[in-house]
Amino acid sequence: MITRGHLQPNIKSKIIEHGYINVYSELTKEEKRQLYYNREYKKLSPLWDNSLILMSNYFEKTRNLLGKRKIRVLDAGCGNGNYVIDERRSKIAFAAGVDIDQSATRNNVCLDEIKFSNLEKISYPDNSFDIVLSLWVIEHLSNPEKVFREIKRVLKPGGFLLFCTSNKNYLPVRLKRYIGDQKLREWLISKLYGRKVQDIFDTPYLANDVSNLQTILTDTGYDEIDLHLNYDPGYTSFNSLSFSISNLLNQYFPHLFKPHLIGRGRKKPRK
Repeated sequence: MITRGHLQPNIKSKIIEHGYINVYSELTKEEKRQLYYNREYKKLSPLWDNSLILMSNYFEKTRNLLGKRKIRVLDAGCGNGNYVIDERRSKIAFAAGVDIDQSATRNNVCLDEIKFSNLEKISYPDNSFDIVLSLWVIEHLSNPEKVFREIKRVLKPGGFLLFCTSNKNYLPVRLKRYIGDQKLREWLISKLYGRKVQDIFDTPYLANDVSNLQTILTDTGYDEIDLHLNYDPGYTSFNSLSFSISNLLNQYFPHLFKPHLIGRGRKKPRK
């Protein structure tokens, strides 16, 4: 159900630290640790890119494919911000966001407008956006098919859904399922990654592997589907030893050590 929306009078996104992965907001010590090990891994593997960098580049390639200088973008599950929109703001004519939780958007300064509703009923008209972005949202969906259909509705014909989500086959995610106590899981996440309890949401992972997403996107009417997994050492690197072990595990067991699933699907254009 829609509660309300608001226009943002002053878009304030600005880079506060330049580098591989620009920083747009104050980071916790855990986020700084993850950023450090991503930058270190980039030095070791120059052909690799962090998932946010891949998403930003993906966005620009998709915008060029659409053949438009500036586009209309929706951030589905916008939360406190979107790195891709921050990076590509000059190429966006209008950036909107939708989130079910108003408090989760309290630090979001990158959008022109935010509306509050469930993603199963997005409060925008049909054919409103060239691109819908969604970062780390799909893992939380209780009805992914319905959400993908709703996103397709608000996309313009020929528009694209771009997303990054958790890979449910990532080994730490698999291990987390064996921790039955919710409070223990929340405590571990808060200690390891600096997440506040109110920022930890249920993750049923109903669509979160390549096979499931391919099926769901096809069944809900998307084409030009592209899905791939990506490594991120930041989740399991807490010192130089764990960094080295993480990289070795990714090298020898890549199917178990890639935490992110990046994808794209197109709403079919009018004939």
